[in-house]
Amino acid sequence: MDRISVMPKFILHDILGRLPDKDAARTSVLSKSWRETWYTFPILSACDKNFINLHELPLYPEGALLLSKLDTFIEYVSKRLRRLHNQGLAVKKLKLNTQYISNKMLVSRFHHVDEWIQMASESGIEVLELNLAISLDKLYNLPLCLTEAKSLTKLVLTGGIRLDPAFLNHSLKFFSVRTLLFHSILFGDERVMEHFISHCPLVEHLSLTHCLLYKPLSVGDPPGSRANYVKSLSLHGLQKLKRVEVQGIEDVYIDAPNLENLCYLAGIVDASFKLNLGSYKNLRWLSLFCVRVEMWLLEQLPKIPFLENLMLKHCSLCERINISGSQLKFLELTNCSNLKEINIDAPNLLSCEYSGKDEPVISFRGISNQLDVSAHIHLNHQDVDRLRQFIQNIEPQEILTSLSVFIIQPYPYFYEMLMGSKKGECYCYSRGPECWWHALKVVKITHLERIYENVEDLKAMLNALPLSRNYDEEFITFTLEL
Repeated sequence: MDRISVMPKFILHDILGRLPDKDAARTSVLSKSWRETWYTFPILSACDKNFINLHELPLYPEGALLLSKLDTFIEYVSKRLRRLHNQGLAVKKLKLNTQYISNKMLVSRFHHVDEWIQMASESGIEVLELNLAISLDKLYNLPLCLTEAKSLTKLVLTGGIRLDPAFLNHSLKFFSVRTLLFHSILFGDERVMEHFISHCPLVEHLSLTHCLLYKPLSVGDPPGSRANYVKSLSLHGLQKLKRVEVQGIEDVYIDAPNLENLCYLAGIVDASFKLNLGSYKNLRWLSLFCVRVEMWLLEQLPKIPFLENLMLKHCSLCERINISGSQLKFLELTNCSNLKEINIDAPNLLSCEYSGKDEPVISFRGISNQLDVSAHIHLNHQDVDRLRQFIQNIEPQEILTSLSVFIIQPYPYFYEMLMGSKKGECYCYSRGPECWWHALKVVKITHLERIYENVEDLKAMLNALPLSRNYDEEFITFTLEL
């Protein structure tokens, strides 16, 4: 007896929801019961790549096959949604993804997308994910019918989508939205973004990446200059907001007292960061990219009582910085400029990672006995002195547990030099404690995902390199275990 097929529909729907889209669709041919289960499945995920065989495209006139596949794609989505809508069944999730079909081809069929969103909104949709090909020439205008989707909990808009100023004249009923993600979409008015977000009082996760603002063409403007990045964002009263990712917006102000995770990537290099971090009493994770981190910002870190993770990547810093936090557990500094001295006072720090081309003095106070310090530095094979200086600049030296050295065009003598401590060779000062060289246990060389552990293997690998210059083939990692 087929015991699975006689299970309640909600259990069978749960099984389908855990399968890849193609496998879930194939269950409809198993039996009449499974076909009925598929017809009532409240999740519709449609991606154009599942309807297109890329190997067939060159065999047909330009665009002819894609148009044919597009019509098949549209018929499939329309048929599934109408069946659910006409029977009064729920549409919990609608996910549409067009990777190969451009908006230029889809524009004459945009009315179908309007109908899909209308039916889904009337059928109690909870999750809407719409991903269209990025295009400033042909944009899909999000229909106003979406404003009536009271049951919506997650809205993801990506690609060639425009939100018109007409939304400003409507009261949005997004009272249940918890997740709101806008990626590379265009707003017809700078107020539309904030209007949308402010009508999601329960939003917990907000992501705004490379959002654009419409700019009417003026005389002399070149083609493709109809949009600029959104310049500013100001949000207030978002009591439930816990996680925020912002990329490409220069001036950001967010009033969210319960914020726990903040990731900010500036729209321009070395942008000034204007958030008042001291107001985020519950912040636990802070990630900053391409930001000019000034001293006043670092001085606010001790005012964030629960901050556990701090990540600074490609940021412009002062020559001398102090980083402190009583609850800080993970610290990462990657390719930050100007650094000469880093003083870290974090008694509960468990992991510290440093990556860069400079050799700043890195000192720790009140360290935990579980602290793991890792360094990743880029060197030329002749810069052995820089490697030595970097190691000696870490205080106290015994906390360094691993070191990865990325070297272009290494020679075998570099490996032999690293392993010189096995023969009693080192570079200790005449007075004082033994240097890190004495603690060196293993040197592993990684090249193209293969590990070499002795100098003869390294020599053989170097001799086998092709004569042609290839950066990836010359890029070799030395990992030192202490």
